[in-house]
Amino acid sequence: MIPFTRHSERSRGTWGSGGGAIIAPAGRPGPSTTLGMTVVLLLLLSGCSFFSRTKNNIYSLDQLAGTRASVRGTPVAIESLELPPGFDRREIVVRKADHLLDVRSNELWSADMQPLVLHTLAFDLASRLPEGMVILPGEVKPATLRPIDIVFADLSAGPDAKINVDAQWKIGGVTHREVFAIDVPSLDSKNIATGMSQALAQLADRIAAGNG
Repeated sequence: MIPFTRHSERSRGTWGSGGGAIIAPAGRPGPSTTLGMTVVLLLLLSGCSFFSRTKNNIYSLDQLAGTRASVRGTPVAIESLELPPGFDRREIVVRKADHLLDVRSNELWSADMQPLVLHTLAFDLASRLPEGMVILPGEVKPATLRPIDIVFADLSAGPDAKINVDAQWKIGGVTHREVFAIDVPSLDSKNIATGMSQALAQLADRIAAGNG
């Protein structure tokens, strides 16, 4: 006959392979309980990480219509466009004092800066020259075309509340240079986007005026 105390120990434990009972220490959670607590803790931590993640703000450039120039000639297209080193990126970059750059990792352009500037400038120029005279990005190029090559020595905001433009552009073997600045209320990213749009529109005015 099995003693009462032995029977009581077996009823509290689980049986091992040798027939003996494996007794879980009192007050300590079993393996399944520990695993469940671990899963819950990981879910809570991932949830906190999700809700604390900083939201990105996305900005684009506006195409600003202008007055059409009364010129005629061979169609033109922006063939190449080069930005200053370090500025062809999605993050908004602001010049600071002492040759420093403020790269705003959560303030982004809608695309890399180079294609965004090229696209905006091309459409600005198309609204200033006779219809069909500007071949837009993606359009089929005619056999006869005058390419426009643009190199920006500067296209940036800061350190003052300005958008600075220093651009050289070449068409028909003639090189032009435009240097000017657009005042903005502040170096807030929204104001930078607005000022950059205005700067490209002003550059398009000058390219159109010198296209005759």
